[in-house]
Amino acid sequence: MTQEWRVELPDEYAERYETGEHGTELVLWRPGITCWTSIYDQKEGETPAETLAWRKSKASKDAVQVFEFTDKPPLRFAYLLHETQEDAPPRWGLYTFTFGEGGHVMMSIYFDREEDLEPAKAIWLSITDKPR
Repeated sequence: MTQEWRVELPDEYAERYETGEHGTELVLWRPGITCWTSIYDQKEGETPAETLAWRKSKASKDAVQVFEFTDKPPLRFAYLLHETQEDAPPRWGLYTFTFGEGGHVMMSIYFDREEDLEPAKAIWLSITDKPR
């Protein structure tokens, strides 16, 4: 993804870059799963744990499930939503955050079938940073 951040994909995915509300975003997709990725630098004087706490405070109250792994770096937090939109079929959204020393990755993973939660989690859990 960058010189600092890596992701391992379980299958072949197409990729493109788009300008979105969070700046330039990496989009990875294959039929049934789409990942929107934004990477942020660490704010000066802020620790990964502080950034994690801030992201947790902004999480949707409609989360169906919450995931948190803080026993070793990188720190991880995610929540799952079942989303419905007018004029569109329902979808699942796994909103993931991975926190390293130099910043964090926000990856929103959208999928059509509930059974694709495990592949979505595998993508998220494969995100790693290169130690500084």
